[in-house]
Amino acid sequence: MTSYFVTVRRRGLPRFAVTLLVRADSREAAGELAAGIAELRHGGLFEPRRIRTTTPQALPVFDAVA
Repeated sequence: MTSYFVTVRRRGLPRFAVTLLVRADSREAAGELAAGIAELRHGGLFEPRRIRTTTPQALPVFDAVA
């Protein structure tokens, strides 16, 4: 598993963006996980906008474990 910083943005108005640190098997899984977490915490529909890998020292906030 790799750690990713994922920036997600809420669709519609008002626009709202948040960056989460997650750990997942792939970039796509990290984007889906971050969007799901943002939807649960903030309401609305979110889509991943930017996904980038982190350094090995970064501690994941949310871990995608099957």
